[in-house]
Amino acid sequence: MRSLFWKGMLAFLVVILVAVGTMALLSGWITEVEFRRYALVHEELWDRQAVDLAAYYAANGTWDGVQDTLQPLQAGDGRGYGRGREGAGPPTFDYRLVDLHRRVVGDTRQSPGGIVSRADLTSAIPIEVEGQVVGYVLPATQARTDLLLDPTQVEFLARVRTSLWIAALAAAVVALVIGGLLFQSIVAPLRRLTAASQAVAEGDLSARAPVRGRDEVAQLGDAFNRMAGSLARAEEARRNQTADVAHELRTPLTVLQGALEAMLDGVYPTNRENLLSGLAQVRTLARLVEDLRVLALADAGQLHLDMASLDLEAFLQEVMEAHQIQAQQRGVALTLDVPAALPPVQADRDRLAQVVGNLLGNALRYVPKGGHISVRAVGQGGEVAVAVADDGTGVPPEDLPRLFERFWRGDRARRRTTGGSGLGLSIARSLVQAHGGRIWAESVEGHGSTFTFTLPVVAES
Repeated sequence: MRSLFWKGMLAFLVVILVAVGTMALLSGWITEVEFRRYALVHEELWDRQAVDLAAYYAANGTWDGVQDTLQPLQAGDGRGYGRGREGAGPPTFDYRLVDLHRRVVGDTRQSPGGIVSRADLTSAIPIEVEGQVVGYVLPATQARTDLLLDPTQVEFLARVRTSLWIAALAAAVVALVIGGLLFQSIVAPLRRLTAASQAVAEGDLSARAPVRGRDEVAQLGDAFNRMAGSLARAEEARRNQTADVAHELRTPLTVLQGALEAMLDGVYPTNRENLLSGLAQVRTLARLVEDLRVLALADAGQLHLDMASLDLEAFLQEVMEAHQIQAQQRGVALTLDVPAALPPVQADRDRLAQVVGNLLGNALRYVPKGGHISVRAVGQGGEVAVAVADDGTGVPPEDLPRLFERFWRGDRARRRTTGGSGLGLSIARSLVQAHGGRIWAESVEGHGSTFTFTLPVVAES
């Protein structure tokens, strides 16, 4: 039995049978006990005893001395009572005499004493004198069990037991049907989820599990669908990245191969100019491979950072000076705005230079002649925010969420003319996150862009 449905139904059936059977047995037993007690209380023998005790109280005005007069009751003509053992006379029954304060003032089994509970008085026979209750006769428990019922009473109890078992059987059937429907509502979504997971395992990442309701099974299906969507996006990104890497590697290799073959065939002279051109393509390949290595290390959490306290103002000044010649060649102005009281940050100097260099290089690539690039830094709480802003063409709003994707460019036609591998912003994000910071972009199309990242300040000792 491997099906979850049948396992659940079997367990539910066992619980139903135990619960309903126990209820039927207890109900039958309690019904018989209560019925016997009712029949016992209404027997003429106890009524006659109540009359005799009422006469004693009327004659004496108190229950004092009544213990000496009490004797167990004898069945007399045997109506409704047990016949005793073979050869023995009619059975006798003990009882207790209780006053209005529930004190036991007489007992046929032992010396009187103690107080009975109010629940015990429900099966007692009241003793009345001139319309006033003066005490109670409380039959012993044995009298209830030794009572033999007449055929009419036996038939009544049999009908009650039969009705109880029929009701128990009907309740079990109804509970089993409801349980089956309930288990089916749980198992059916699990079966659909299993089918979807098997499809995903076989490579169909478009498979999704239908989700209905808001219970735990629906939440599981929704989580599975989100996981399948993430896997599909990751697979698509992997394929795109593989294609982009192949494209980025193929272009310089093709150029280098063509130049070498041309020099070997004598088409191009083997001079310094052609060798420098080939060297440039080799450097492009080396830079791309290094970028991919950095990203791989960052993704694996194995990127080593030589963290130290860093004076951000002096550091940014050095990076700006390194890009000053390129900015002058492009006719772009560079400015630095750093407050005097800027706290030192905790960072890897070389990796941080790579981040700022990527942002400046990216800005210089797209800012037209006569444009302006500013680098600003400001302390805020336990971190410092560094912003690289330009007044270039900006980025369309629909492209902002994809700026930090690997090998992505908004303008595919400028892949080769603008230079770069499309990994600069991805590397910047990975390095900033490795420092424990954040990076984001803001842009207004036609009015420029601002790239901002944060770094933690040096903790005070």
